[in-house]
Amino acid sequence: MKNKALIVITLLALLPFLGQTQSNTFSPYSRYGIGELRQPTFSHNTGMGGAHIALKPDSTMPIFINVGNPASYALIKLTTLEVGGSFLYSNFKGSNSTSLKKWGTNFSYGAIGFPIRNNGGACFGVAPYSSVGYETKNIKQEESIGQVEYNYKGDGGLNKAFIGYGIMPFIKRMGKFRSNYYYTPDSLKVLSHKQYMRRQGINKLLSDFSIGFNVNYIFGTIVNTTRVLYPNVNTTIYDNTYRERILNTKTFTGNFGAQTGISVDSVKDHKGRAHRIESALQTFKALGVFTTEELKVKKDSIEASTQLVKRALKQRVKITFGYFMNLNNSLNVDYTTGVYNYILNGFGQEILRDTVFYTPDKKGSIKMPLEQGFGIGLKKGEKLSVVADFAITNWQNFKYLDETNDLRKSYRIAVGMNFVPEKYAAGRDAFFKRLNYRLGASYKSGSIYLNNSYISDYSVSAGIGIPVGIGRLSSMVNISGQYGFMGSNDPTLIKQNYWRVNFGFTFCDRWFQKYKYD
Repeated sequence: MKNKALIVITLLALLPFLGQTQSNTFSPYSRYGIGELRQPTFSHNTGMGGAHIALKPDSTMPIFINVGNPASYALIKLTTLEVGGSFLYSNFKGSNSTSLKKWGTNFSYGAIGFPIRNNGGACFGVAPYSSVGYETKNIKQEESIGQVEYNYKGDGGLNKAFIGYGIMPFIKRMGKFRSNYYYTPDSLKVLSHKQYMRRQGINKLLSDFSIGFNVNYIFGTIVNTTRVLYPNVNTTIYDNTYRERILNTKTFTGNFGAQTGISVDSVKDHKGRAHRIESALQTFKALGVFTTEELKVKKDSIEASTQLVKRALKQRVKITFGYFMNLNNSLNVDYTTGVYNYILNGFGQEILRDTVFYTPDKKGSIKMPLEQGFGIGLKKGEKLSVVADFAITNWQNFKYLDETNDLRKSYRIAVGMNFVPEKYAAGRDAFFKRLNYRLGASYKSGSIYLNNSYISDYSVSAGIGIPVGIGRLSSMVNISGQYGFMGSNDPTLIKQNYWRVNFGFTFCDRWFQKYKYD
């Protein structure tokens, strides 16, 4: 227990340093808004295209944390530690066939989840929230001046420290319903079969219903600079201009979600009924004493007397549903703005001439957009899981300080699957049977609208989960690769092709729980 507590204390001590702003993007489009927003998913989700809204964690090891929908915390049954990072390689292509290649590695997340009683769970951790990392240049022919060069640069980003809680408030609802019905004498039962099935379905959904929330602490710094360089021949007439804005924020925000599901243990056996009818009909045909018309009558009689029964499924199917909402919170910010005139000496060094204006420590706010999403999932036994997401973000309501907003409503669609041949396999070949294979794809319509076209993002992903540790059940290494394209069909705009490799570690154990017996 001392070693486990030491791990938690160490992680808590490292979280502020792990969350320091890093070069998580090189996209020129991170210039807009507060930068490129990071998806709230861990490495096991990224291999599934980032789909997470209806994704429920397993109740048996290894348990993973789904921070994208805090309602899933209610299913955390063991203390779970997750950490991860990523590698990004980007290739940018401009309108003049030039290209630029950039790459970098960064910390992605760190989180701890743990159960609370038998119907709830909590989680806390840190992860990047948005990333800014661009450097672009534009040259314009200005009348009576010549070619003027405009340089734009941005660095930094925002981070998120969060704590959340999820609960299943009606977890005993189904058990009580069955108990009340099964132990009622037949003479007192008033529900018809249809009424019973309808109420059973409602109670199944309520019994599996969970709701949760996250409280997020958003912090970080964004630096935006603009330089205007005039032609050398005119440096005696015009001074170059340098504009800088340094923005800091430390604000609390929130989001919440809900999940539910229903299990299907059996289905109507239409195929079995047809087989029984055909078998009985073949028996009459074999006698050779019935005419064709008499066999038709026999068939009608057999169909009328053969009931449609249910067939038990070899693997139980569970259909899940999810919903989440990121509130349109406002980020309170402090920012400093300065505009300076300067010249370049013979060595290319900037020599300050004068300060046009300087306003330190101004107060302002950034109004974030409302985001809502819906998801559906299907899980077949312990082998196959398929999930799909659809989300809408109202970026047209976004407001950055006093600047005019030209962003548009954006849509996100993601679909993914996870397949494990035999989760509880034992023996010589057990390792390969316990491997998790993941595939996914996603599409983001984009909120940036330039030259009558959206800056969209398409990506496909694949991943693998490798069980590690004693028994290979308690821990897992998750690795995924993602290939994507960001840009539009407009040939004048920059296009980005990128590779992102995500890697993470999941560890589950029984911590902080008292044993009834020594």
